[in-house]
Amino acid sequence: MDNKAEGSPDRPPKKLRRLQTELFGYILFIPLLVLTIFTVFFYYYNSDILISREQNSLKSLNNSIMSQTENMLSDLDEVSSNINYHNRKTDFLPDELLFHITSDQGQRFIDSIQTINGLDQKAQQINLYDFSGHVIEIGIITKNGSYVASDTSWLEEVKRQKGNKVLSLPYKTRKYSINGTKSGWYVSLYRASLDKYERMIGAVETVKPCKLLFREISSYLRTEPVPADIYIFGPDGSPVYPYDISEEEKASCAAYYSYIRSLDESFGKGTDPTTGTKIRYFSQTSGYSGWTYLTIQKDTVILQPVYNMLKILLGILLIMILVSILLSWFLSRSMVKPVKHLKHVIQRLGLENLGEEKLDNYNASYEELNELYVEFQKMSESLQESLQELEISQKLELKSRVIALQVQMNPHFYYNTLTCISILAENGQDKEVTKLCQTLSHIMRYITNTGTTIVSVREEIEYIREYMYCMQVRYQESLSFSIDILPEILDEQIPKLIIQPLVENSIKYGTDCLPPWHISISSFRDDTCWYIRVSDTGNGFREEVLTDLRKKIADINEDETNRLTDLKIGGLGMINVYMRWKLYCGDAIIFDFGNDENGHAYVNIGRKSST
Repeated sequence: MDNKAEGSPDRPPKKLRRLQTELFGYILFIPLLVLTIFTVFFYYYNSDILISREQNSLKSLNNSIMSQTENMLSDLDEVSSNINYHNRKTDFLPDELLFHITSDQGQRFIDSIQTINGLDQKAQQINLYDFSGHVIEIGIITKNGSYVASDTSWLEEVKRQKGNKVLSLPYKTRKYSINGTKSGWYVSLYRASLDKYERMIGAVETVKPCKLLFREISSYLRTEPVPADIYIFGPDGSPVYPYDISEEEKASCAAYYSYIRSLDESFGKGTDPTTGTKIRYFSQTSGYSGWTYLTIQKDTVILQPVYNMLKILLGILLIMILVSILLSWFLSRSMVKPVKHLKHVIQRLGLENLGEEKLDNYNASYEELNELYVEFQKMSESLQESLQELEISQKLELKSRVIALQVQMNPHFYYNTLTCISILAENGQDKEVTKLCQTLSHIMRYITNTGTTIVSVREEIEYIREYMYCMQVRYQESLSFSIDILPEILDEQIPKLIIQPLVENSIKYGTDCLPPWHISISSFRDDTCWYIRVSDTGNGFREEVLTDLRKKIADINEDETNRLTDLKIGGLGMINVYMRWKLYCGDAIIFDFGNDENGHAYVNIGRKSST
């Protein structure tokens, strides 16, 4: 069988759930489910009721507007029909309207027309035309007048209809204003005037202002807070209402008319052809006038009460969410808070503060959590004891290695110094022999003093002076040195024999060229750091040596714990110096090396100032 054991590394880790999230979900799920079902039911149930009610309302509105408007058009038709009827009975309309309205005949004529129009003035203006260019106007304006054929384009249509009505579209004119300056909108109904022989002798025009004709619409629009859109179209689709509109609005009306004509039903739901929104509509065409009446209401307006209720439900939902959050917080706090506290304790825990934070007195809410605290406290104290033992062991080991390095010295130095003493003695240079022996004695005393491993820069420099004196005795005029250390860094503390190996390396590798040779020991300090530079006049570091040194130092920095304890007893080279200096300075270390602009080697050793 090839089944993998549970917990196999190949299996993805299980995603854990948060306790507070679980509590929140369980507390909120049932109310949310109930509220969601209720909201969906409420929306669809009330939407159907509101839409059905609005559909009936649109139908009633459409019927009312059409009835009111058609009745007013019928009044105009009735007046013109009665004039014809009265003329056939009394023959009061002459073939030519040549009499003046101020004459007796004119007064009788006007009285007859006003009687036919009735006390309620079914037509606000009545105009009588003959075919000779004469007209008598009675109503808003009463006067004799004349006309030209170009001003009466409707007359030919009236003749063709032979006594049937001709209905105009709304038109704008100043004709019926008192001073002829204010324009108004009117609708006219035309009919041929007939004598008793059914012969056409002229035409009758009955006129009604649009504000009276569409008074029902104006009243509705004025009283309703969110009225439906109302349109009336002529038989050819031309807009009758609204009438005082721009060309762009006329194009919009034409779009509505085309859309309604394309539908199979005269009422129902549709899409606004200009905005794309959902609408409800009702339309009908009058058999009397040929006008099509259309009422439209947007779904967003119809369903506004539903939307308002949904807002209230959403507010309730928000309150429920807030209450659930608070409830879940109170319920889970007693369990989650101790766990989070322990988590923060673990996050703060480090090698330097093991066992310092006491958890014995923390009041956990549950017995199981309290046991967890107790066991964690025991583990922390145990780790602290183990760490202390490890630190003591490492410190002892490091100290023994440093002491071993401290007492180590290049044997060639002793051999060469003793050889120099022998040569000086053979030459009878007793004073030089004495001074060299004293210097060597001081060097040995400094090296072998294991009482301390930390000295001042001043002590280390004095030791280097004596060391360089011995080297000058050996190399004579071929070797010179200079020491220029700033007074303010002489009291800085450094590990013993940390600079001497660098000087020794400078002598060893800086004398690989023709003499004279010079060793320079200088210093630098500012607000951020200080360092001591050891340089020589040799051929400098080879590139492969620099690469190797940098690689070794990078390895040390990458695995600092193991490398710093790997001090080699067998050598006092740059890597040992770096490892000891790194152990002493930590992150404040300054250790730099390379070749200067003249190609000579240098090494900088120092530390950054504490902030």
